This record gives sequence, C-alpha cells and structure tokens, in this order.
Amino acid sequence: MKLNKQNIGVEENISIKEKIGFSLGDTASNLVWQTLMIFQLYFYTDIFGLPAAVVGTMFLITKIWDSINDPVMGLIADRTNTKWGKFRPFLLWLALPFALVGVLTFTTPDFSLTGKIIYAYVTYTLMMMVYTAINIPYSSLMGVVSASPSQRASFSQYRFMFAFTGGLLVQALTLPLVNSIGGDNTSVFSAELNTNQIVITEHGVGASKLVLNADIGEEDLLTKNVTVIVYKNDLKNEIDDTTDILYLEEGFGTHTLNPSTYFDETISSKEISVQVVNEAKGFQGVMIVFGIMSIIMFLTTFYTTKERVSPPKEQKTNIKNDFKDLFSNKPWLVLLVIGVISLAYVAIRYGSVMYYFKYYIEDESLVSSFLVSGTIVTIIAISFTEKLCNRFGKKKVVIACQLIAGTFTALFFFVDKSNITMIFALNIIVSLASGPPAPILFAMYTDTASYSEWKNNRRATGLIMSASTMAQKFGLTIGAALAGWILAFYGFKANTVQTTESAFGILLMVSLIPAAGSFLVAGIMSFYPLDNKTMDKIEGELKSRRALTEKQ
Repeated sequence: MKLNKQNIGVEENISIKEKIGFSLGDTASNLVWQTLMIFQLYFYTDIFGLPAAVVGTMFLITKIWDSINDPVMGLIADRTNTKWGKFRPFLLWLALPFALVGVLTFTTPDFSLTGKIIYAYVTYTLMMMVYTAINIPYSSLMGVVSASPSQRASFSQYRFMFAFTGGLLVQALTLPLVNSIGGDNTSVFSAELNTNQIVITEHGVGASKLVLNADIGEEDLLTKNVTVIVYKNDLKNEIDDTTDILYLEEGFGTHTLNPSTYFDETISSKEISVQVVNEAKGFQGVMIVFGIMSIIMFLTTFYTTKERVSPPKEQKTNIKNDFKDLFSNKPWLVLLVIGVISLAYVAIRYGSVMYYFKYYIEDESLVSSFLVSGTIVTIIAISFTEKLCNRFGKKKVVIACQLIAGTFTALFFFVDKSNITMIFALNIIVSLASGPPAPILFAMYTDTASYSEWKNNRRATGLIMSASTMAQKFGLTIGAALAGWILAFYGFKANTVQTTESAFGILLMVSLIPAAGSFLVAGIMSFYPLDNKTMDKIEGELKSRRALTEKQ
C-alpha cells in the first residue's frame, strides 16, 4: 500500500461525510456494548436467573480470556493485506456474526441452573470474542485515516459523539422496547382480574413479570411488579423462597392472587389493571433490532472510509520487536493504567444504575430518563472537545474533567433518595465532565502509535490499539466482577426488598467507589508526557522521514 500525499507532508481535507461514516461504526459497537454494560448484570440476575456471585466470577473468567485475545487480534490485523486495506475488511466480514451472537447472549434457554451457567459462559465468551474481532480493527482504523494529529482528534470527536449516540439509543429504547416486545407475551402465563381476584393461567415454563397498575385518581398510577417463575418439577431444589418472587411449579394450572397483597384495601379491584411482560423475550427482541441496525452501520463505515497511513516500507514483520516497542512506549504505559482504572469504575457505576433505581430509589421507571439526560449532555460536551484540546491541551482537559466528575459523583452518597431533582442534576454535571476524556484518550492512543514510529522507526497501530482495548476490557472485567461481588458481599437478593446493608452497597457503587476511580485517573494522567508541542515536533519529523523515503 503506497503512501499518499498525507504521508509526505501535504495536509489533505477529509470530508465530514467520511468522518460521519467512520463514526457510525462506533454507534454500531455501542448498541451492543452499552447494552452489555448497563443491562447485562441485571439481565443475568433478575431475568436469566443466575446468582450475583456466579455472574461476577463469570465476568472475571471470561473477560480475562477476552483480554488476552485483543493483542492477538491486533497482530492479525497488522498483518492483514487486502485490496480494501488492513482494517476495513473485518467490518465487512464480521458484521453479521456480531449481530447474531448478540441475540444469543440475551436469549434465555429453558435449562437447569447448571445448564444456564454453561450457556451464559459460552455465549458471553463468544460475544466478547466477536466484539474483539470487529472492534480492534475498527479502533485501529482511526490511527490510519490520517497522519495528522489534529485530523485524528477530529475523527475521535466525531466518533465519540456517535458512540454516545449509540449509548443514547440503548438508554432511551431498551426498556420501552423490552416492555413493548415482551408485553402481553403469554408463552409462560396469562393473567386477568376475575371476581376481585387476579387469576394466573399456566401456558409454559419460564419467567415473566406481572405488572399491576392501580389508578388512584388525578392521573396518578401506582405500579407493582411481581416476578413470576414457572419451574419444572426437577428444579424444585433450586428454588430460593427467601425472595419476593412467586414460584409456581409446572402443572399448577391456575393460581389466584388477592390484590390486597400488593395494594391497600382501600383500592378497589375495579381500579386495578394487569399486564404480563415477558422480559426474556423482550430483551431477545431488542437485540434483534439492535443487531440489524449494527449490520447496516458497520457496512456504511466499510464503504465510506479510507486508509491513508502505512507502516514504514523498510519495516519487517517481527512479533517480538512489536511487543518490545509496545512495552518501551512510556506514554502508552501511562494510558494502559488509566484505561484499566477508568473502565473499572465506569463498569461499576453503570452496572449499578438499574439496581440503584429499582432497589434504592424504588422507582425503576426513572432509569431511562436518568441515562438519556446524562448522555445528551455528554454528547454536547464531546462536541467541544477539539476546541478545548487546542486551547488547553489534551492532558489538562482530562485531569480537570476527572476531578470534576469525581467530586460530583461522590455527592451521590450524601443526597436523600427522595430528592430526585438533585440526583438528576448531579448526574448531568458528571455526564458533562465525562464527555471530553473518552475521545481524548483514543486520540492519545493514536499519538502513542506515532510516538513509537518516531522513536523506533516501526509502526504497529493494530497492536497498540488492541493492547489499549485489552487494558480497557481488563478494567471492565475488574469492574463487572467487583459489581457482582459487592452485591453478593452486602447480601443482595434479586426481586425482593433489600436490607439496609444491601441498599448501602448499591449506594456505594454509584457514588464513592467510582468517585475514587476518577480521582486516581486524574493523578496518573499528570505523568503523561505527550503534550501538543511534543506531538507537533514528532509529526513534523515523521513527515520529513516519509518524504525522504518516498523519494528513494
């Protein structure tokens, strides 16, 4: 692949169309990734039916293996040569498998607890492997769309605006779609009011949510959710009767509930309506919708993007030297540590949002508006990233943002749970401060690839980006595992009123624990050595080298 004018020092104009087309790839990734981050733990504990400690251990084991895959995929991508380039073809080849495995990961089979654990291990591992195989080349693509640090920063800004748009779609659409797709699905049971009683009629085995709505006047609605599990006879020993879940053994036929069990006796049965929501079918349907969208977006990225930067012509393929260069790259090592810590605390905070509103605030209907309002602010903040970096430098912006985010995240611990306005206000400030660091860190990763080429006369963009992603996934591994273990440590039990201790654990997960992570990242970032002046010098010298090589 020949070096073009960008490589020999001529600044090209790259169209907004290409930047948007490139960025849609991260929208596609985040349709699945954000669903995993926000809803996977909740799905496994409250719908799929796995104990929190089992899920935490599974996250640790599967993601350690997944993290190992990242540099392997980077090496494969660096050594791929096709008529489409090194990184673009993976978007074409893997878009469909990415969508299919996403659906399987959010499918609830009719297995025993042991069978479900095995199924979860297999499908979650496959999901992470396919995600790695498509996302490592996609991330690496940003390092070769231009040799200019400012152009790469611009690509990164567009990328993360669209990435968070993908997150916004997940936050706004997931729960409403789950309720819509799974609503009135009677594959497990149906329910109706009959002579002042709620009558549940058996149709199959599995779990569904019984939604009871009481019209209490003045357009107010009181809602009670009851998880109902119809289980096979041979699974009786696996029933946990210490929760508020209603367990019904296969073959029960019909079961009657008294509305007064859930509502005050002053509420007449005439004011009550019932609905059945099969959340398992709902989540599966959501992933089908997101999967189709992701295929279209990945293909759009493939057809609209160009690779403009190649390794030096004299560079020889050598895995040993690639890793030697990587681990002698001091700026990248700083970002490695930051990637682990930042993704760990993000996983803990976002993974606990469903629990925070369902069990601590006791109003899970607020989840979507909480997440959506924060993400809208984050997207707005990201749009100012390039201007902030040009004025203050990437390093200073990241440090300031982390300090602000950490301070206001910690304040969640002290806010009364009835003060919803303050909870939303704090989240908006945290989201505002959380916007710029994401695109800046990925732009910094591409800067470390240029630093490596400048220092060692070798460029392994795929390895650097994959090793960076490995660090972030390892951070998510630690965060996801800790989230499950913290829930288990404080005595969390799904679908029941939480104890004071378990509610306290959930509160820590959205406040002081992630706040500590933000402060730690701010401190470590102070050791990052590549400021704007240094990068201008590096890119200037690289352009001179490329021009000389081209003449030869």
